[in-house]
Amino acid sequence: MQLDRLLDHCEKYGIDVVIDPHTAPGTEVTTTTHATDALWRDFRLHGQLIKLWSRIAYRYKDRGRVIAGYDLLNEPSLPNGAARDTPADWNLLVRKLVQVIRAVDSTHAIIVEPASIDTPLGKQIGRLDCMECLDPPPDSNVVYSPHMYEPADFTLQGIGGRPEPVPYPAFIRGKLWNRVALERALEPVARFQKTRKVPIFIGEFSAPRWLGVEGNRYIRDVIEICEEHGWSWAYHAYREADVWDAERSNDDRNDHRWRLITPRLEILQSFFRRNRAAR
Repeated sequence: MQLDRLLDHCEKYGIDVVIDPHTAPGTEVTTTTHATDALWRDFRLHGQLIKLWSRIAYRYKDRGRVIAGYDLLNEPSLPNGAARDTPADWNLLVRKLVQVIRAVDSTHAIIVEPASIDTPLGKQIGRLDCMECLDPPPDSNVVYSPHMYEPADFTLQGIGGRPEPVPYPAFIRGKLWNRVALERALEPVARFQKTRKVPIFIGEFSAPRWLGVEGNRYIRDVIEICEEHGWSWAYHAYREADVWDAERSNDDRNDHRWRLITPRLEILQSFFRRNRAAR
């Protein structure tokens, strides 16, 4: 099995792994979820995800620390105001998934991401603001994992036809975005950590690799905020897509060659070294 081989390699080289099916039966795309996904309308699809996690937990319950945790679902996006006791109730699904995993695996951490929520009035509540929408399950080994792409006008520019160029730091949609603004955007996460006394893992953050000094400054700012709060973090992403690939040119979007070192890689490696030394 491919995942078995991957875990063996990672264990050999001291790399910890988060198991993340990413999407599930009833989702429209493989990269994220949408509020329009059938998953949020049909409890039978919940059942398929529950069965999947039962099989994963049973297969890997005896693997050691190479498994850093089980990430239940990537970027849940809920319709109908996340109405309680409906298929759009993410907290209900989380409790079911935690229960089925803990039935066979009492050791590995379970990772829960906050959802974005489409309200009945047509507004959307973002994932960072929805940290307080989470109802933590009764389990002492749960990690909470928001993703950080604020401001999206900067971090997602040029993707899917989004406008560019958008600088950083700069005024974006009438608001000054700089490190202080990033800290404010992440305040709901810090508040959740403080009040709930739970660990935080910023499971994704990034900016297009070709944004040069500005993109790399954003990356450093996010990492330094995470470090100050004691949050774990993971850069998105290693050789997953050209737009995020830190091994490629940091200023030429048309240069697709891999390099041994780039300015962005230097930033990431400096923090990797620091954190490895602290383990």
